[in-house]
Amino acid sequence: MKSISIPHASYFVSSAGQPRVRRPRDIITALVGLVLIVWTLFAIDNTPGWDQSLADLIAAAPGWVVGLFRMGYLLSLVYALVVFGGLVFGGNETRGALRDFLVVAVFTFLLAVLLSFLVNGAWPYVLPEIDLEDPVPRFPVVRVALVTAILVAAAPHLTRPLRRFGWFAIFVTAVAAIALSYGSPIHAVGSFGIGLFAAGVYLVIVGSPRGYPDPRAVSTALEVLGVPNSGIAPAPFQTWGVIRFLARVEGGEQVVIKVHGRDAFDSQLAAKIWHTLWYREMGRTISYTRLQAVEHEALITVMANRAGVNVADLAAVGSASSEIALIALERPGTPLNDETPDAVDDDVLIQMWREVSKMHSRSISHGSLDTSSVLVGPNRPVLTDFALGSLAPDVADEGADVAELLYSTAVLVGVERAARTALEGLGQERLVASFPYLQIPAISPTTRHLAEDPKDFMAELAAKVSELTGADLPKPVQLRRVTVRNLVTLALLLLVAYALIPLITQVDYAQIWAVLESADWWLVAAAFIVGHLQFFPQATSTMFAVPAKLPFWPLLILQTASQFISLAIPSSAGRVAMNAAFLHKFGVTVTVALAQGAIDGFSGFLVQAVILIVILLTGNVDLGFDIDAADIPWLLILGILVLLVVGVVIAVMKVERLREKVVPVLQQAWGALLVVLRQPVRAIGLLTSNFIYWNLLGITLWILLEAVGSPVDYSAALFVAAGTSLFAGFMPVPGGVGVAEAAMTALLATFGVDKSVALAVTAVYRAITFYLPALEGFFGSRWLERNDYI
Repeated sequence: MKSISIPHASYFVSSAGQPRVRRPRDIITALVGLVLIVWTLFAIDNTPGWDQSLADLIAAAPGWVVGLFRMGYLLSLVYALVVFGGLVFGGNETRGALRDFLVVAVFTFLLAVLLSFLVNGAWPYVLPEIDLEDPVPRFPVVRVALVTAILVAAAPHLTRPLRRFGWFAIFVTAVAAIALSYGSPIHAVGSFGIGLFAAGVYLVIVGSPRGYPDPRAVSTALEVLGVPNSGIAPAPFQTWGVIRFLARVEGGEQVVIKVHGRDAFDSQLAAKIWHTLWYREMGRTISYTRLQAVEHEALITVMANRAGVNVADLAAVGSASSEIALIALERPGTPLNDETPDAVDDDVLIQMWREVSKMHSRSISHGSLDTSSVLVGPNRPVLTDFALGSLAPDVADEGADVAELLYSTAVLVGVERAARTALEGLGQERLVASFPYLQIPAISPTTRHLAEDPKDFMAELAAKVSELTGADLPKPVQLRRVTVRNLVTLALLLLVAYALIPLITQVDYAQIWAVLESADWWLVAAAFIVGHLQFFPQATSTMFAVPAKLPFWPLLILQTASQFISLAIPSSAGRVAMNAAFLHKFGVTVTVALAQGAIDGFSGFLVQAVILIVILLTGNVDLGFDIDAADIPWLLILGILVLLVVGVVIAVMKVERLREKVVPVLQQAWGALLVVLRQPVRAIGLLTSNFIYWNLLGITLWILLEAVGSPVDYSAALFVAAGTSLFAGFMPVPGGVGVAEAAMTALLATFGVDKSVALAVTAVYRAITFYLPALEGFFGSRWLERNDYI
């Protein structure tokens, strides 16, 4: 009788014997689970109001829905049994996944039992639908915890449809558990945390499988695409997101197969999304399908070949099944990074740079050009791996290509040889144009860590290039540092504020503490989270203000560092200077960086002013001023303003020293402003980012007032937050210390908030939005310095 084989590839990804790695995301999974467990344990004794409201909402469903809830509660159990059965009958290739399944299930169940006895002093509900008639909500909900843990632990082995169905089953089970009174919403969240924690800890200990596609499936796909082969094996060099294989085809040639698998942790999709979020790239279209990814690389390779660049020949490209898409490239040599310095002569390096020059002259960029992307064989050097290439590069793309390859070549053959051959092969003009990108942040982390001390090595390389070309390197931004004098001044300001504010407001600190003791600290925690979100729109605002590719995470850290430096430098001068130092590392000249920083600051001020004016004009706030608009001498005020403007213009034009300082800056700023205004996406993004920023501050203040039981209209809270910042910004006091506190307290009192409550809310608001971020910014600035971002 002929045996029937079930094609496991439709349900499981990884095959037996794959290497395991410990991934940072497994640590994050365990930590998130632990936080949810701890939060649940604390919340059980102090249940927030939303928990019961949500439970009542779910329980209010019609009676006929109860049967659906009972079926839904069974759904995750059925899912777990299906996964278990598939692993059992999967044979040797799913043995590792089966082990993960069983160990995690046992660990999760024991942890759930332990927590149940700790909280309830009794066993948890295991099969409540069988023997439980009158349930009382109990933590944990074992089924939610078990299926979450199983799904997270087995996810590296499961295909995308099976994983998605698992998350759906968890959600349905949690809702059903709440509706059937097996647990409350808080219990469901905590049970989800148990599953995350158990699976995360297990994967940290044993590691996750790499998720290589089945080599047999790749070999078959290659043959379907018209490339018969004698078998394939994983390549020794792997990169995240794409799995590489080596194969021998008919004729004996070796090919490199880059496989974009559907289920290798969805890493290719994640990589593309992350790159889109990480870098702002104006005018770029990034594809997100596997087939489009290989087609893109094939297109760039073909166009480079048509331009006369020596590239690796295409052996195959396409998608032979629903599981994988691949591109196969001939390998007519060994990667340059695998060669020894003595085996690479100068002629090879010069020819390599000529290929790069030819590529750039035809408006093609590589995107990840280092010595691993250059093959050395019997003919002239070959460029390969155009996955991140572009047919519409800008100056930054080409500069980054040169900087990346120059740095990696210098690591291989030495600084002097790398710089000299680059000058001869690339030419003076193109090499000098790359100067702004000879910075550590402008190259990839993988490349920069090829040297033992990347910062010193890059400085040596840049100096050598400058020496050989005779051109000066761009001067770095001189950034003022926080000195002992600054800190002493800040301490004195805090002491003065601590002494004077209670005298002015006639409120003592005992009253303030009494207000804070009675506050809803869940709302305070929410305000803390919202307040810290301010750095996201600040980062995107800088992204839209500057025509350069900027990495988001360092830019986010820069915002906290700017808070720290503002302790030493009043108003926005500190932030502008630090932004300029940061942007200089990405090829933006100091003058343009300062101009763009000024535009960013001006747009923030513009949005801030518009918010204040709109709130005043709409009548949503009443400052208590009894002034008739008809009594205001508008013509006199306008005349004074005109005279001031004319006087400033005359002074600038007549005083030579003043003109030499002011006019160039204004010209640069005007040019930068025009660049922004000519691109609607950037202009809208800049203004929208600042609008979100001010509203986040307004929401933070509004939540804090709710927390202490003194609610005000949201427009009033927004007016106070924006007005306080505007007033403090005009004062020559670092960080607005004391000034901002006094202004906010006074404004809140104007809106009817008790003085003791106003001062307490102001203190917490300033701690959340300024003092704590400034403290975090100290460590952020150290991180930026250590990684050569400033």
